[in-house]
Amino acid sequence: MAIFTNRPPAALWRTAGLLLASAGSLLSPAAQAATATELAQQSAQQWLLQQAAASGLRAPQVRLQALPARLAPGSCLGKPVAEIGSDSQLGRVRVRVRCQGAGEIGYLFRAEVSGLALAAARDIAPGQALSTADVSEQRVTLRSPQSLLAADAALDGLRSKTLIRQGTPLRGLLLETAPLVKRGMAVAIVAQQEGIRVEVAGTALETAGKDEWVRVKNGNSGKVIRARVIDTGVVSPEISQ
Repeated sequence: MAIFTNRPPAALWRTAGLLLASAGSLLSPAAQAATATELAQQSAQQWLLQQAAASGLRAPQVRLQALPARLAPGSCLGKPVAEIGSDSQLGRVRVRVRCQGAGEIGYLFRAEVSGLALAAARDIAPGQALSTADVSEQRVTLRSPQSLLAADAALDGLRSKTLIRQGTPLRGLLLETAPLVKRGMAVAIVAQQEGIRVEVAGTALETAGKDEWVRVKNGNSGKVIRARVIDTGVVSPEISQ
């Protein structure tokens, strides 16, 4: 009786294996370029999203435009590996893709990262104290990796260092704490502990804003102490435990 089977002869399996191996290593140059380009683009996008998250940008969106790549000779024989160039910036990202047999392929992308952030709702003059009417959440373009003002940041006590144009994202570089105590100013030194309140007149020896520490001279004892600014002209002394 003849026995029929779908199992191919061993020689056929060996031949098929050779063909599959050849197909894996002899991808067309176009297919290899597509793989490397996709990896470079994904790496650039991931790096930009990391920068956006670090700056505090919310709901980020990334746009990339690939510039002509510097192609390497040879065929890619292994899995490509991407590396972000150390000179990459938010507007231009450089990616190097390395793979066995092809050396290094260099990619350069023009980039734009946008997202939601607190921005000036109108022009803010230098030294102007911020109010809720001065800021609004807007979709902005991220041009610097410096931290943006958090969405839940308290505006009380903040003022602009310089002119801030409408639509400019708000960040620490543009803002400062408005001084509530100035050097030479008469202040009230208020100490509270276990329901007991003691108030003594003093003189500020430094300029400071809310929650900042300042040296103060006690008006009664003449002793210089360290105190925290809690309000305009009011400080709370550091209490040793």
